[in-house]
Amino acid sequence: MRKKIVIVVIVLALLAGALYTVKGTRLFKDSPNIIIILTDDMDNSMIPYVENANRLIGDQGAVFSNYFTPTPLCCPSRSSTLRGQYSHNTDILENSPGFARFFKLKEEENTLNVWLQDAGYRTALYGKYLNNYPVNAGRNYVPPNWTDWGAFLGTDYEGDMFYNYTMNENGTLVDYGDAPEDYSTDVIRDKSLKFIDDSVDAGAPFFLFISVYSPHGPATAAPRHENLYNDLIYPKGPSFGEEDLSDKPQIIRALTETGDDFDENDANALFRARVSSIQSADELTADVVHSLEQNGQLDNTYIFFVSDNGFHLGEHKIPSGKGTAYEEDIRVPMMVRGPGIVPGTKISQITANIDLAPTIADIVSVGTPDFVDGRSFLPCLLGQDVTWRNGLLVEFGYEIEDAFNSVQSISLPNDSPLIKDPETDNTLVGVEGGAFRGIRGENYIYVEYANGELEFYDLKADPYELENLAYKLSPETLDTLHTKLESLKYCVGSECQRLEEDLQIEISYTSP
Repeated sequence: MRKKIVIVVIVLALLAGALYTVKGTRLFKDSPNIIIILTDDMDNSMIPYVENANRLIGDQGAVFSNYFTPTPLCCPSRSSTLRGQYSHNTDILENSPGFARFFKLKEEENTLNVWLQDAGYRTALYGKYLNNYPVNAGRNYVPPNWTDWGAFLGTDYEGDMFYNYTMNENGTLVDYGDAPEDYSTDVIRDKSLKFIDDSVDAGAPFFLFISVYSPHGPATAAPRHENLYNDLIYPKGPSFGEEDLSDKPQIIRALTETGDDFDENDANALFRARVSSIQSADELTADVVHSLEQNGQLDNTYIFFVSDNGFHLGEHKIPSGKGTAYEEDIRVPMMVRGPGIVPGTKISQITANIDLAPTIADIVSVGTPDFVDGRSFLPCLLGQDVTWRNGLLVEFGYEIEDAFNSVQSISLPNDSPLIKDPETDNTLVGVEGGAFRGIRGENYIYVEYANGELEFYDLKADPYELENLAYKLSPETLDTLHTKLESLKYCVGSECQRLEEDLQIEISYTSP
């Protein structure tokens, strides 16, 4: 019987101030192992259904209540995770051109795995890498500084990445079929467990990036999980099927007027499929923890369980998908355990995927390049006082003035999958004027769309974002928000950190 798997972002492992002897090998002091378990499109409504992750990661470490993906799409989020940068600085603001742009800009030459391998770490990635990998690099291309590599080819969307996929395994293309043993999460699990064993045998610290495909659509469950949740009901909040959309921007209202109604039955059915598909990832998490325990490395490892972006299922009457600035899409699950983290710790500070790389670098005691926009949240994990941000930039889509510079000069064949985004659930992709930039503050969110429309929600009084107050804000407040956003959306490195700390804004409204 197959062991359980979990989608987690296992990010770091500190050596708990001692030397460990495993299989006759003495590991290095102060060189913790790093594991990232990354789920795909997992939103917060699914947290109760990853029991192993909650029990083995969250309960034994820290749970984050305000962790965000500022650009809530797969490729931008993953690029930010690897580089510690906002999407306007990676220039990956949509899933397409995705990898081709990342490759052209040579951004792979200075990523988290590069920093760690240069510090003596064995590094591995298994599963999903970047959308459209490996367009323009050659089908056998392996990015630099990965000791072991097993990534899905992301250019064929005729099927999905649960069965009938191709994986680049250290430069060799391996085809997988539709047999139960080909189920991708189980393949990723087996590769991950072997890498842990091999790293311990080699006496080297390791960085393991586990990137499962679930619960991404079509949310295919492993055969053993297919009928576990037939009666599950999606936990709908007040924003589900919101009837009065008169205050919403026209660009949002248009998303609800496609003729493809998404009702309660649709939400329940998709939620059941998503929860079923995540079970193999939850089992994976348990197996990883068990392997670390057997190898004497559990106390020497930081494990982060996290998602690349959220997902909405009918909120504000929008059909299922991602890519909006609403909470369901930008706020995602995050939990971590590791040396020095007191079990039961709650992290309420505004954190984000841009913080993951600098946090890991801090734990491992390696420096980060000046281009890094994020900040280390290690002090938060250890209960230390630290100056922190008061808000984040949220951003999506190439603005008119940026589009030419971003996408032009990438040589593509006429039948390239980059002609359009191969994924179909990215809500605002291809919508004219749908690019947005905004500020997610501690108790508010302010959004400017490329077509000139605005949104503002008081998240303390209105956590479900039902009443858009943008046009009730005082001129002074609107001017302040716009001015700060203009600076933030072009920020770089430490400038971003300074501007984020200056986002405690006094909100006032026009008189009735």
